Amino acid sequence: MSFPLKICSALAGIIMIAVSLAWAGPVDPSAAQAASETRPDAPASDKSQPSVATETAITASSETLTESLSKGMNIVSEASKYMGVPYRWGGTSPQTGFDCSGFVQFVFRHTLNIKLPRMPVDMSRLGSRVSREELAPGDLVFFNTRGGRFTHVGIYVNDSQFIHSPMPGTRVTVSRMDSTYYRHRFTYAVRITPE
Repeated sequence: MSFPLKICSALAGIIMIAVSLAWAGPVDPSAAQAASETRPDAPASDKSQPSVATETAITASSETLTESLSKGMNIVSEASKYMGVPYRWGGTSPQTGFDCSGFVQFVFRHTLNIKLPRMPVDMSRLGSRVSREELAPGDLVFFNTRGGRFTHVGIYVNDSQFIHSPMPGTRVTVSRMDSTYYRHRFTYAVRITPE
């Protein structure tokens, strides 16, 4: 039970920072005014525009970040409900078991109403690619476990952890991307957002 709580606590902190940044005004109004006055070629009506545009951009950016984190938390929360479900090759439901892509497909369908392709290589062609350093909860992470770049897929959780249905004889679990087995097998990550 500590697994989802730990994730939600970490993400709640990130959301609070994003929201506080969105509502933060200039620290020193006189400094902002002095900065605008150093542009002698700017028309008088243009002097107030930068701060308004910046606040709008920050607010929009924060709303996008907050919405993205919220969707990511929902994906991880849904995925964590199936911890312990046994691996089954070709499995696509908690009643019969999951293989890796069946698990991811099921979670995305039930969380965001997105029907993902069945095979990991086809999933990798969707959304936008993200680097390992940019990973966020809900991103799909791909591994080379059988001689191909996209032979295994899981859902990134946080702090180098991902949730997945590993292989026959195992159950849905959380593993570390920096573990001895997975650290050299990571190949790709994508972020899928609803249209």
